[in-house]
Amino acid sequence: MESTPEAVARRRDADVVRGIPDVVRVFPNPSYWWQNASFALPLLVTVVSLLVGLIFGITEAVGFGLFGAVVTLIMVPVVMLTWRGTATSIVLTRSGALALHEGKPLHQLDWSDLRRIERVEYLGNTRYKLVHGDDDEYLVVESEIEDGEALVDEAFALSGIPRQSVAASTEAE
Repeated sequence: MESTPEAVARRRDADVVRGIPDVVRVFPNPSYWWQNASFALPLLVTVVSLLVGLIFGITEAVGFGLFGAVVTLIMVPVVMLTWRGTATSIVLTRSGALALHEGKPLHQLDWSDLRRIERVEYLGNTRYKLVHGDDDEYLVVESEIEDGEALVDEAFALSGIPRQSVAASTEAE
């Protein structure tokens, strides 16, 4: 199934994709910065605590809500800084991969430079690293990317690198 640029979640990404030759598939990231748990959870705590405190006249709940508001405000710049480095789309072409953030290129690799694809499990999230170059640079496929498993399958197919099993890598050690 090929994605058209119109199917990309972000308009700015779609504009860039239209100008890229030999696009095989586009993998969008449908999430937004405000959906980050580091922002959303303190905000939820703030709203619930303030509502409970104001409705029922519980001073401690209002105080906790104000504390939550301070945490939320502190987290906004942190989340915004990390969000700028998050791919809103990953474009696979016949010659390589390109990660975009709101239409701006974040990371690019040629299939000829791809060394391996690593699966990384962290706190229940699965991410992939497309490791390339002599310095082991990598393009990260975050768990929020739609159909990330298919992206990895396509990357193996387009690059021609063989899949390595865990058993094979432990035998080599």
